[in-house]
Amino acid sequence: MKSISYCFISILLLSIILACKAFGQAGHSHSQSHDHEHDHSHTHLPVDYSFHQNAGIYQAPEPDDEGYYWWKGNLHTHTLWSDGDQFPEVVTQWYYEHGYHFLALSDHNILSRGVRWIDLGSNYFIERGGGDIVYDIYRERFGDDWIETRVNNGVKQVRLKPLQEVRALFEKPQRFIMIESEEITQEEHLVHVNATNILELIEPKTGHSIEESIRLNIDAVLDQRERTGQEMIPHLNHPNWRASITAEDMIPVENLRFFELYNGHRGTNNYGTDQGEKDLDRVWDIMLSQRLGVLDLDLVYGFATDDAHNYESSTVDVSVPGRGWVKVRSKFLTPENIVRSLERGDFYSSTGVSVQSINVDCNQYSIEIKPENEIEYIIKFIGTPKDFDPSSKPYVDQEGNEHADKTRIYSDDIGQILKQARGTRASYEFTGDELYVRVKIISTKLKENYFAEGEREKAWLQPVIPENRHCH
Repeated sequence: MKSISYCFISILLLSIILACKAFGQAGHSHSQSHDHEHDHSHTHLPVDYSFHQNAGIYQAPEPDDEGYYWWKGNLHTHTLWSDGDQFPEVVTQWYYEHGYHFLALSDHNILSRGVRWIDLGSNYFIERGGGDIVYDIYRERFGDDWIETRVNNGVKQVRLKPLQEVRALFEKPQRFIMIESEEITQEEHLVHVNATNILELIEPKTGHSIEESIRLNIDAVLDQRERTGQEMIPHLNHPNWRASITAEDMIPVENLRFFELYNGHRGTNNYGTDQGEKDLDRVWDIMLSQRLGVLDLDLVYGFATDDAHNYESSTVDVSVPGRGWVKVRSKFLTPENIVRSLERGDFYSSTGVSVQSINVDCNQYSIEIKPENEIEYIIKFIGTPKDFDPSSKPYVDQEGNEHADKTRIYSDDIGQILKQARGTRASYEFTGDELYVRVKIISTKLKENYFAEGEREKAWLQPVIPENRHCH
């Protein structure tokens, strides 16, 4: 009886399998008869989905003694949904395969939702990326079954996949997530604000001044958060892009809590210029000192981002991926947990340096670096004393002209090096006289994928207010 039962079950399973295959073939045939027209002028391409696996350069993070992980992510990225030169799947694959854990696709004034078709032959951003090569890479990696094309009025078009479909290819628990974002792009004052983990599209707001435009667009994100209950954060993008935003524009904005300290787009003068733009490290210290010491406002945290527009097929290297990122300390890899950790300042920004641990208590700020062989590190503890000189004067050019559109000149009291050490470990004992203390690490290793030629890999740890630390 048992052998007859097994035989019956085997026959039944085989019948089910054959029926499923037949249904799948019928379903595939039906999908090609939809109103969009697939291009089958090429033979079917094999699809390599190996990026789903934890292979290659990826190494899973190890939890610390409290069960927290350091998750690597980029908060500012572009695709063909706005002015990037690659399809969102190709962009996401790059970050996945290079060991990132989360990615925000933050295209200008748009969310990647719904149905959108673009012309292959006349799309400026595809042409900028190398023309047919952009589409060829897309087909080679994802195959004709995934890609949707049609001919509309004699023009070949391809459908841009929305975020939800891209997520289906890449997301894995505790390995990789995508966070919906928008770069709210206000053109008149060149104020760009990223909304991370956004729920609804936000149209850019224009104020009477740069300061007001910053405030209005940040408030729009926070208003949506309050209204919907969705945990999201706004951050101000690339203040030195086209020399558009000064420290004075940012200092009084009450709800400004995050800004881009380092942006990988070469049109952004992260390190300042000879024409009066300040190094953004200096701008950060000016902001912190004035906000904490004069206006009684909150800390501002600093992000490193790519602002990537140009990818593997690109003919330009103005803003390629992998230049700047954040490492966020959290037990769980979810958008909500990432947002909460960022709000706590439980993260650091980097262009290459990896930090093993950060510990801040009521007495000291301690760090340990994850070292690389034959690489040396300089660790700087930076801060401003409570009794600093807050006065300033306008920037004056070589012809003696004052410039209100440049960050003002401030006292050397601001942003002092409180302690400097060499090695992979260092601590700073609080004296009680500091407004804030932050940490900058400079490596002897030259950055291969550099923003500026000759730059060395760095990391920035977030500022803390010593008197806000409580002993238990």
